[in-house]
Amino acid sequence: MDQKTLEQRARAFQHVFDAVVVTDLDGIITDWNAGAEDLYGWSRDEAVGQPVSILHIKDELDRTAEVLAAVEKDGKWTGEIKMLHREGTLGWIESIVVPLLDDDGQPCGALGINRDITRRVQNEEELVRLATTDPLTALPNRGLLLDRLGGTIRRAERQKHCFVLLFIDLDDFKDINDQGGHIAGDRVLKEIARDLAAALRDSDTVARIGGDEFAVIIEDCPGIDDARDVGAKILKAVKRSVNIDGNPYRITASVGVAVYPKDGDDISTLLASADEAMYRAKALGGNWCE
Repeated sequence: MDQKTLEQRARAFQHVFDAVVVTDLDGIITDWNAGAEDLYGWSRDEAVGQPVSILHIKDELDRTAEVLAAVEKDGKWTGEIKMLHREGTLGWIESIVVPLLDDDGQPCGALGINRDITRRVQNEEELVRLATTDPLTALPNRGLLLDRLGGTIRRAERQKHCFVLLFIDLDDFKDINDQGGHIAGDRVLKEIARDLAAALRDSDTVARIGGDEFAVIIEDCPGIDDARDVGAKILKAVKRSVNIDGNPYRITASVGVAVYPKDGDDISTLLASADEAMYRAKALGGNWCE
C-alpha cells in the first residue's frame, strides 16, 4: 500500500464521526480517533497503552471478554453495551467489533466502531416507565403487576414454594373525594402509597391497580398465617385520620388474601380469589383482612 493511500486512510480514521477504538490481542488500546475522544473523554495520548476495560464498568468486564471471544470465533460482534466516560458517567453504545489481521492474515488485534445511543436508551426506558408506572403514586400499575405476578407464578411452580397476593381497597374513600375533591383524594392516595411501600420489603411488589385499590405480591410467604401478619401490617400502614375542610375522616382498608397454589395456580384465579376475599373483609365492616 503506497504512502498516499495510508495518509488518506489515516485522515478518514480521524474524521469518522463514530468512535473508533483499536486494541491489541491483550485488550490494550493501540489507537483511537477524535470520535473516541469525544465519546469517552480521554485524549488519544492518554488512552493509548491503557486497557480497554477503562471504557466499561466493572459489571461489564465479563461481557468485554465475551465480545473478544466472539470476534475471535465468529469474525465479528455487534450489540449494545454500557460505556464509562472518563468523568465516571455511564452511557450506552452500539458497537461493531471486528478482528485486525497482520500481513500474514493472522489476528493481531480488534477494531471497534462505537456509536453513542445513550439518549435513545434513556428515551426507551422512559417509555417503559410511563407504560408500567402509575402516574399519581409512582407505584407499578396494573399491567406491571400482572407481568410480575406471571413471573412469580413461574418461579413458585419451579421452586415448589408458596406466595401471597393481597388486594387492598380503601373503605369509604368516596367520601373524601366528595368532600375535598380529587386534589384531596390524590394527596391521600400518594401518602398511603408511600407508607405501603415503606411497610413492606424491597423484594415485594406494591402496585396501584386503579382508583383506591392497591395490590401486593409477597414472595416466599409460607402460608395463610404469615399472610395475615402481612395483612395486619398493611391495615396499620393505611389506617389514619385526615382533616379535610375542617372535617375529620378516618381512613381504613379492606384486605383480601390469596395464597398460591391453595387459592389458585394461575393469574386469573388468584386475582379472583384475592378480590373475593377483599369483598368479604369489606362486608365484615372494613378495617379487616380476610
